[in-house]
Amino acid sequence: MRRAARTHFSVLSSAAITLLLCLGSSASAKTAIPAVPPGSATPAPQTQATRIILLGTEGGPTAEKFRSEPANLLVVDGTPYLIDAGAGVSRRLPWAGLDPVQIHTIFITHHHVDHNAGLGSLMSLAWFNRSWGNLPGPTVQIYGPPGMIFLVHSALQYLGVSERIFLAGVPEMKPAAPMFAAHDIDQAGAVFQDKLIRVTAAENTHYRFPSYGPNGIKDKGIKDKSYSYRFDTPEGSVVYTGDTGPSAAVTALARNADVLVSEVCADEICGNLSDASKIDEGAQPLPKKMAEAEQYHFRNEHLTPEDVGRMAEAAHVKMVILTHIVSSVLADDGASYAAELTAGVKKYYSGPVIVGRDLFEYDLVGTNKSRPNQ
Repeated sequence: MRRAARTHFSVLSSAAITLLLCLGSSASAKTAIPAVPPGSATPAPQTQATRIILLGTEGGPTAEKFRSEPANLLVVDGTPYLIDAGAGVSRRLPWAGLDPVQIHTIFITHHHVDHNAGLGSLMSLAWFNRSWGNLPGPTVQIYGPPGMIFLVHSALQYLGVSERIFLAGVPEMKPAAPMFAAHDIDQAGAVFQDKLIRVTAAENTHYRFPSYGPNGIKDKGIKDKSYSYRFDTPEGSVVYTGDTGPSAAVTALARNADVLVSEVCADEICGNLSDASKIDEGAQPLPKKMAEAEQYHFRNEHLTPEDVGRMAEAAHVKMVILTHIVSSVLADDGASYAAELTAGVKKYYSGPVIVGRDLFEYDLVGTNKSRPNQ
């Protein structure tokens, strides 16, 4: 059984990088998954580069052997920022050389279960390790669309049962609630800035049908939203699409970005499915209306490889990394789908395309060394 390991493009010569990218998608995919012996540890990031780490690259709520649910790390000058927290994120972090207590800033793109189901377990481990070990640390700041405050409060209630029992035996343990602060992002634009990064959000097209939360009361004006995020760092800019359909707002957000980390849905699932007349009733296990809604969702609220290529070309991004991969032919080595996905993107985009694997890394070393707040 092969395990995904870290690939450091930053340590390759420019000639080697050029050769690798010219070899096409299969070379990129194979480079992303060298074997890692079970139980081996990877060191914590030490370089001053902006480092992209794909913790989980599976698309959709599902349990897979070789891929974890959507989660990403952006490490800037050694400081990790977590983007999405799908199930399995807590287990993936140690493989990337990090402990949950080291995650102090989290961004959730949207409140579908494959993007936030791991948040509760991550909070539980962060609380227990800090409290049991009497470790100092800043309050963990958690940002996301409306409903983020409700979700974190609910996670703390869930954790509270175990917390109560632990505190009965060790009353000196620190409580969980003060360790976490949630923030609802209620509109697009600048949403976060510190000494290392500036974060900008754009509302995308993953939610084409309005829903209201956290209590479902429309007249409260709390509309559920799905965001894409742009991170401007000293070494360059990285855009995470999260889940989205084709979107002018996301294209504008990604303009001239150094790396576009994009979701992708293979054509056999998301391509040309919006025409309800193409539904094969005999082969369709779902009721007709449910099947139509599902197919509309896949075709209009996700990105095909061709959609990604059109967006990347229009935005003039320098590189595309594919993640949140939805495909009916997923395999451990990626050989059975990487070429197909890359070919679809390259119909419209001439730059390098990498099909991501869990724990794949890319070091972004740019020429702009000014801080984003200068």
